[in-house]
Amino acid sequence: MDAPLLISKNILIPMAVYGFVFTFITITFDVTPFNIPASFGSFLTYLAVMCSFVTVIVLIIDVFRNNLQSRYLWTLGFLVSGCFAGLYYLLKRDRLIPQA
Repeated sequence: MDAPLLISKNILIPMAVYGFVFTFITITFDVTPFNIPASFGSFLTYLAVMCSFVTVIVLIIDVFRNNLQSRYLWTLGFLVSGCFAGLYYLLKRDRLIPQA
């Protein structure tokens, strides 16, 4: 059973990459030496967290709609690692769905 994604894969992959990269960069590095105000850095972090949240929710719904055998493990992976597991799932989705 191959149920389509709620949001297109062409939109979800850039959202997941943005969420992963900007969450990692803003947590790890300080952006003020690049003449970027701290308020804009916090806005980027907020936007990255929202992108990660949307991506994870869409992928959890997709895993349960396609009735994957390891849906609870995927859900745990999405909740723990966020967009990192989401990117892996999106790239391998075509191979995982026929196994359901």
